[in-house]
Amino acid sequence: MPGVEDQGISSAGGRGHAFFGLASFNPDEPRCLCETSGAVHKRRWPTVTDPVRVSIYIDPGCPWTWLAAGWLREVAPQRGLLLRWRSLSLVQRDGAELPPSVPEHIRALASEGRIQSHRLLRVFEALRAQSREDNIGGLYQLWGERLFGGPARTGPPEPPAAELVAELAAAVGLPVEFAAAANDEAWDRALSDSLDVASKACGPHPLSPTIVLDESPTGLSGPVFSPAPTGEAALRAWDAVCVLLAELGFFELRRARTGPPTFAAG
Repeated sequence: MPGVEDQGISSAGGRGHAFFGLASFNPDEPRCLCETSGAVHKRRWPTVTDPVRVSIYIDPGCPWTWLAAGWLREVAPQRGLLLRWRSLSLVQRDGAELPPSVPEHIRALASEGRIQSHRLLRVFEALRAQSREDNIGGLYQLWGERLFGGPARTGPPEPPAAELVAELAAAVGLPVEFAAAANDEAWDRALSDSLDVASKACGPHPLSPTIVLDESPTGLSGPVFSPAPTGEAALRAWDAVCVLLAELGFFELRRARTGPPTFAAG
């Protein structure tokens, strides 16, 4: 399955600006080239020649992370981003016990979701060890669609079943060895190493998601959206994040969450 995380546009201009994904952004210039054939309008983005590499550290069971992932996938082709999904196991970060702040009505989802997400992350690391990054993006996409759905969902997500990881691995055509990795604790060392990288970039308790530009020694935990911005708002949000990433003296900015994850477009 082609990796949706490999989409982007070229960074035409100085590398100093391309570092933050802004090199080709000019509000006075067209954002894309358009082809018109009858009533069909197609957006045609220039080919990626110098992508901005972005590592997103995730726990796949986190609904807030799924919202941020959709935002990043929309931004990627318009800001020349090359997305790489990295592991951030909440089981390793927090242990098996859920923090008291987890609401009771989503405790079952969060508890079982963490366990199955940890198993999925083992599969991610097995794929990464064989340089199959594209399969990671495709597998995460299927997982999120199955677990969280989208605007059409009429109720809260259900806890993932134990067989879901193997089912999705088969759906994307992976050999059975990768599904077996879900139960192989040997991959936990790679998960621990990935958590350490996120911690060094963002502090000892990194959130899912955590964003790190590959050229930067630091990153940011978040952002957390509900719902995630789309269209021009999505681009503005990315540009704002880049400004904060560029400011080495910036440490934290937050406000209270006012409700559960909202998957409908806002």
